Amino acid sequence: MDEIYNLAYTLFYSSIPFLVIGFIGNVLVVRIVHKTREMHTPTNYLLVSIAASDIIAILLWPLYFFEVWKFVCKLVVLVELCIMVSSFTITVLAVERYHALLKPFRNGLRLREDNVKKAIACIWVASILICLPETFFKEWSETRETCIGPWTLYLNRGSKACMVLNVVVSFIQLSIIMYCYGTLIRGLYFSNTVCAETDEERRSEKKKLVITFMLVTFGFFMGCTPTLVSYVIIPSGDGTTDVSFYAQLTTVADFVFVVSLCFNPFIYAFRSTNFKEGFKRVILCRNPQRNNGVSQRS
Repeated sequence: MDEIYNLAYTLFYSSIPFLVIGFIGNVLVVRIVHKTREMHTPTNYLLVSIAASDIIAILLWPLYFFEVWKFVCKLVVLVELCIMVSSFTITVLAVERYHALLKPFRNGLRLREDNVKKAIACIWVASILICLPETFFKEWSETRETCIGPWTLYLNRGSKACMVLNVVVSFIQLSIIMYCYGTLIRGLYFSNTVCAETDEERRSEKKKLVITFMLVTFGFFMGCTPTLVSYVIIPSGDGTTDVSFYAQLTTVADFVFVVSLCFNPFIYAFRSTNFKEGFKRVILCRNPQRNNGVSQRS
């Protein structure tokens, strides 16, 4: 048990720089979009939603390392809520890009400034409804001196149903994302059937935007997958294996996700001229300028 606590403390203190960088970076993303009128676009509003969920997760994630109070068992569900919000938002981004580039004249599933806020509200409400049952099954175990329930090493009654629901939702989201981006990559880079009639500069901008969102998606799933796999597979064992080893494994998986929370602001800064200029403006206290470069309206 001492080895588990030592590892948890080591990884927690190692994660502090990532938590600070992730917090500051995501706050800057929210501020840049809020303060720059030209960046009030559906795409950027969705990125702000991801940044907001990352901020909440960063503030609450240390509770995963130190589950020492009973109320923490209920509170960590908010972290899982933020993960669900990000996964839904990333899926919506993929669908929006798919329809924007492949079906630009069909406005049924296109997000606009007048309906994107409703879409974001639906994302948060759906995430709350999916994660809400977990609050009833997560509880403190006096005998084990830790939280038991969904996404822990010890499953109680009803935990598996919650986890199966989350896994099914995640699988559907991943399937949609792979189909949308797979189709776009094939059309943009191989068959040249996407944006074939646009000029090369506009086509290059659209390629860059798609790759940016793919990097965001890749970073999210690379951060989530170790945690998802460890908490799904390990509690499903026969119970004869050494729990301390798996406790250390899940702690490392949690650390990997913490690190992934600080990636998005860097991706935006390096891939988007708008965000790059926004970061410079906020950090160097410059006055806002118009026409900051690559537009993200289409």
